[in-house]
Amino acid sequence: MLKNILIIDDDERLRELLDEYLTEKNYKIYHCDDFNSGKEIIEYFIFDLVIVDRMMPSGDGINLVNIIKEKSNTPIILLTAMGEPENKIEGLKIGADDYLAKPFEPEELYLRIQKLLNLFSDINENSEIINFGDFTYNINDLQLKRKNKIIYLTEGENKLLIKLINKKNEIVLREELAEQDYDESELRKVDVQVTRLRQKIETNPKQPHFLKTIRGKGYKLICNAL
Repeated sequence: MLKNILIIDDDERLRELLDEYLTEKNYKIYHCDDFNSGKEIIEYFIFDLVIVDRMMPSGDGINLVNIIKEKSNTPIILLTAMGEPENKIEGLKIGADDYLAKPFEPEELYLRIQKLLNLFSDINENSEIINFGDFTYNINDLQLKRKNKIIYLTEGENKLLIKLINKKNEIVLREELAEQDYDESELRKVDVQVTRLRQKIETNPKQPHFLKTIRGKGYKLICNAL
């Protein structure tokens, strides 16, 4: 089944380029040329993935991210000429799933689209509720609970937990858990996120019961048998 992708960008040339390129990759493409038309269409329709320009004359793409995430867990890629680290951090904090600075190669966008669609497809194929110990994780609303008490997770912790759940009870390589390039700094970020997540789900984070370290390879989330 074709995946439906919505592109919201005021750059006509870019829209046409991406429409042609992604159509050849077997995606069904829809597009809007400004903030207001984008806002209108996402109020009534849900897409498999949305690509949003960060800054448009009629509005800020980040506001569209908020609207989309309030009604669905649709993956979102922000496109922008604002490529500074603080701009990327702002976009990711608000709920975008990826952030690509202009100019970029269409193939890079395509690879990022594939990665997100595969991730979210895996989530949908899993059971809605995942259990480990006294914890339950609802994949649909990204909510972690322990004995009905909600445990707050950051965006990064949710992404990490989802990747671990996709391969529950199996080893997940550190490289697979990295957000982007697999250099040493990104791998260290994975270790930091694991440490923070352990502080929320382990009785003794230094001797984890659920989130195990597999030395020289990566991590494993031990889940209850279904």
